[in-house]
Amino acid sequence: MLYPLLRRAAPLALALATAAGSAAAAVVTFSGNLGDTAHSALVASDLTAPRFNDDLDKANNVALHVLHVPVAGSVVFASTGYAAGGVDPYFSLFSGSNRATATFVESNYLIAFAGGGDFTLPLALAAGDYTLAIGAFANLSFAENYLSGFLADGFTGLGVPGLLGGGSYLLTVTLPDATTMPVPEPNGAALALTAACAALLVARPASRRRKTQTPEGGR
Repeated sequence: MLYPLLRRAAPLALALATAAGSAAAAVVTFSGNLGDTAHSALVASDLTAPRFNDDLDKANNVALHVLHVPVAGSVVFASTGYAAGGVDPYFSLFSGSNRATATFVESNYLIAFAGGGDFTLPLALAAGDYTLAIGAFANLSFAENYLSGFLADGFTGLGVPGLLGGGSYLLTVTLPDATTMPVPEPNGAALALTAACAALLVARPASRRRKTQTPEGGR
């Protein structure tokens, strides 16, 4: 009776050992255009209604998106819209979804001021809600500019019309997936179970041979 149970447990133990440390990644994409009057994510630099009178207005519009990070880990923000003829982006990340209390976390400042264009920005983030802001270079948030404050303080309004391009943006966010949590490394008990199962599977044929050679009625 013990052998069939171990035989069924062996594949599970081996699968757990093989899967240890594995994890999946979720990908979220944000896109739009700073000059799109129908784009509901847009606000003006002062967080009032977006403006579209000219390229200066459009360059000072900001798209605000809420991002949920399901588990703590490395989150990678990657812009690809500029290469496709879009805006030279200025990206800001805030912790929290409430504008009145969301605090500045990081931006693409170094990349933006070193040459601009698309960027890849990996960040170690805790689980929770975040707000990401996408505008034109160099429309910084006041929270970043003054090194204090909140998202509700708005942006500097320094967007450059000449760097608006076609106005479009495309941002891909890669983050840990809550549905596939990292499996911990196998502990000693799991490894021992795997070894025992494997040993029994190897030993079983020899046991059957010995039983076959036992005389009729023998013990």
